[in-house]
Amino acid sequence: MRIALFSWESLHSIHIGGVGVHVTELACALERKGHEVHIFTRLGRPDHPYYERIHGVHYHRCPFTPHFDFVEEIHNMCRSFVHTFFQTEDYIGPFDVIHAHDWLTADVIAWIKESRRRKSVFTIHSTEYGRCGNNFFGGNSERIRHLEWLGTYCAEHVIAVSKSLKNEIMWIYSVPEDKIAVMYNGINYHHYNGWIDPGAVRRQYGIGPLDPMVLFVGRIVYQKGPDLLVEAIPHILKFYPNAKFVFVGDGEMRWAVEEKARYLGVSHATRFLGFVNGWRLIDLYKSTDCVCVPSRNEPFGIVILEAWSAGKPVIASSNGGPSELIWHDVNGYKVYPHYDSVAWGIGTLFSDFEHARWMGRNGRVAVETVFSWDVIADQVLMVYNS
Repeated sequence: MRIALFSWESLHSIHIGGVGVHVTELACALERKGHEVHIFTRLGRPDHPYYERIHGVHYHRCPFTPHFDFVEEIHNMCRSFVHTFFQTEDYIGPFDVIHAHDWLTADVIAWIKESRRRKSVFTIHSTEYGRCGNNFFGGNSERIRHLEWLGTYCAEHVIAVSKSLKNEIMWIYSVPEDKIAVMYNGINYHHYNGWIDPGAVRRQYGIGPLDPMVLFVGRIVYQKGPDLLVEAIPHILKFYPNAKFVFVGDGEMRWAVEEKARYLGVSHATRFLGFVNGWRLIDLYKSTDCVCVPSRNEPFGIVILEAWSAGKPVIASSNGGPSELIWHDVNGYKVYPHYDSVAWGIGTLFSDFEHARWMGRNGRVAVETVFSWDVIADQVLMVYNS
C-alpha cells in the first residue's frame, strides 16, 4: 500500500509537540510492515533537503510563503503540500490512501479530493474547543473550528485519539459515530531503556538526590493546567518541605505561572526549564519520582506514555483521555482539575515511594503490551482497508 501522511511537524523537519512524534513513529511502524510511506511536512531549516529517505520513510519537506495571519499561513502550507503531492503522484503513481493530521492539514484532504478521488483519513489529536480550555471563541479560533469541521466532513474516516475526544468531535461537529474510530497514541518505549545516575541529573537543576520530585511536561497554557500544579505546591511543602517541581515546556502562560509561584512564596521549589527534548528530557523522566498532568482538557496525554516508558507513575486529571488510560492506584492516580485534588494525588504518592515505584513498573508493562506503535499501526491499517 502506498500511503501519504500530511503533518505540519515531524521529528525530522520541525518538531513542536506530540503530533510530530505520532506521525513519525506511525510512519516507521507502517514501513516496517512493508508499506511505502511518504510524509509531506514543512521545510525545517534552509539546509534541509526537500526530499530525504529516513528509516525507509520518504520525507517531502515543502517550502511555502509565510504570512502575518497564522491561518492564512497554514493555507499557504497546505497549497505547498498539495502541489508537492501532485508532483510526486505524477512521477511515481497514485497513492492508495491520504492521511491528514489535525486542522492544520484539513485543507489538503478537501483540495486533493476536488480533482483526485483518493481514500482519505483525518486524525484529530485535539479540538480547538479543548485547546481553548473548553471555550468557543471567535476570530481565528472560529476559523480553526471551521477547518476541523472541513476535515471531518471531507474525510471518509475520522480517527480520534481517545473515546473522550470522539464524543467531543461528535458533539461539536455532528460527525456520525460510525465514521469515527478511536485509536490511542503509541510510544517507542525502547528510547527510555538504559541506566542513568538520577542524582547527577538532579544536581544540574539544583535538586537534591533525596528531594521528592514532580515533573510537568507540556505547553504552559490554560488547557494544560500548570497553574493548578503551582497552586498545589504550598499544600505539599507543608508536609514535604524539600519537594521540587520541574516544569518543562513553554507557552503564553509561562510568565503568569512563574509570577504566581513567586506570589505564593514557592518559587524556590520550582524549576522552569523552557522547551527541552531528546535525551535531556528522557533523563528528567528517569530522574523524577512522578509526572503530573493536571490538564483541564486532555484529549489523550502522550506525556503519560512517556512517563510510563521511564517506569514512572502519573498523577493526571480525570478530564478526557487520561481517565481511559490510567488504572487508579495501579499505574497512577486520577485527580480532579483542581489544586487541592492535585495536592492530594502528589501527597498520597509521596507517602509511599515503594508503592509509587510499583505503579511505575505497571505503567511500563502497559506501554510494552498495549501502546506499542506496531499495535497502533495494525489498527490504523484496518481503517485504511475498510
